[in-house]
Amino acid sequence: MGKKIKSRADELIFAALQKAANEDRVHICLLTSQINRPNSPVYNPWEVLLPILVPILLGLLLIMTVGPLFGLLFMVALIMISTHIIKKKLDARLLQRTKEFMLSSLENCQNIWDFGGVVLVDTANKNQGCVAPDGDWKEFVVNNFANLMIEKKQESSNDEKTE
Repeated sequence: MGKKIKSRADELIFAALQKAANEDRVHICLLTSQINRPNSPVYNPWEVLLPILVPILLGLLLIMTVGPLFGLLFMVALIMISTHIIKKKLDARLLQRTKEFMLSSLENCQNIWDFGGVVLVDTANKNQGCVAPDGDWKEFVVNNFANLMIEKKQESSNDEKTE
């Protein structure tokens, strides 16, 4: 796969996406099971392993030291806490990490889009969305946030006129 050439139009579209995200006009959602896996640019294996590994290891330690019943009850309780409370916090961290990665550069945005697991939703019309990798995020941004591209173009032309 060759390196993709970015054009000025792609840069304007990406700038419009960044501006829409900063103004909360586009909502970035994740399909966690699709994006939180090996080879993903935002995958962290420790966030997947530790919430289950720690309760099991502590439970086994308690089984050996205190007794099997107490160790198993402790293990089940910690796994329940892990799946309900800690998972929400880890999902929020994954979402934040994905947003930062995706909006940091056009190349990162295209890489994460090609990998899949990201959904763009227009906050003004929740029925309008674009799902990676099948959907075209550039077309979605042009159709829904073209005014942000025009403002960017007008600002740069105004800057050129003042110089």
